[in-house]
Amino acid sequence: MSSQTKVIFVVGPTASGKSHLALQLAKKFNGSIVNIDSVQFYQGLNIGSAAPTEDEKKQAPHYLFSYVKAPVEMTAGQYIRDFYELIESGKVTSPIFVVGGTGFYIQALEKGMYDLPEVTEEIKQEVLIDFETFGAEKMYAELKSFDPDTELHPNDHYRVGRALEVKRAFNLKMSEFKNSANDNKNKLPYPSMKIGLTFEAEDKEKFMNRVHQRTLKMIDEGIIDETKGFLTQGFESWAPLASVGYLETKAYLQGQIALAELPAAITQATMKLVKKQKTWFKRDESVLWSDVFNPKYETIERAVQDFLD
Repeated sequence: MSSQTKVIFVVGPTASGKSHLALQLAKKFNGSIVNIDSVQFYQGLNIGSAAPTEDEKKQAPHYLFSYVKAPVEMTAGQYIRDFYELIESGKVTSPIFVVGGTGFYIQALEKGMYDLPEVTEEIKQEVLIDFETFGAEKMYAELKSFDPDTELHPNDHYRVGRALEVKRAFNLKMSEFKNSANDNKNKLPYPSMKIGLTFEAEDKEKFMNRVHQRTLKMIDEGIIDETKGFLTQGFESWAPLASVGYLETKAYLQGQIALAELPAAITQATMKLVKKQKTWFKRDESVLWSDVFNPKYETIERAVQDFLD
């Protein structure tokens, strides 16, 4: 794609209205929408991931949605390869609205990834689970103890996690291994900006009700049958089925919770995810935020126009 390519990330927690905002902006500015939601990549997981409808896809070009078949599992590295292959194909119209709430993938796309030997999925999962179990502060302490010369910021969770993967897999110090060429590998080469939707702490109950209504809609539209279809095919251990919504539905289908408990279980799990997403994005001072319950569309559109001019 030409040097005129510009990327606008549309970010924020689950159920904040990112997809709707991205669609309105893509229509106004004659752009394209590229997915960066880690569940919307997968074919057949449309209801539980709140993937765009066929009608919405007709209103603006959509890419990297529903294109990965079970039992394949996506990684950040594969996503980056797919993203650049798509851009280089010349099919995508700029501006490109990259939409999703998966901060890990967004950061990997924006900042690039180190060119290192492939780490096993077991170690990747081990590091991911340890992050969730022990927290970022303890994980950074582990890295700093092993590699006192590290220049990584404690809040750079993606790179800290990557460095710990390398430590555990190869006993290598990232500060010794990396060089400037590696550091910039696949770094986003296009001008970019970020806009986001979020909510204030005092609106948490209001947002939770929004999530609950969204959950009821998913159940009504068939997330149970959608999940059952993959279990019937033997994909019980497929990673996407451990994501919010599908995990709880799987628990219902396996008799672990009652149907009456399912909406509350999904809502509660979604709110936990929302909290993590808000924490992740909060440290990114480059995001132009707007309130979910009072989105200032005119302000957002002016900011996008200024960026494109």
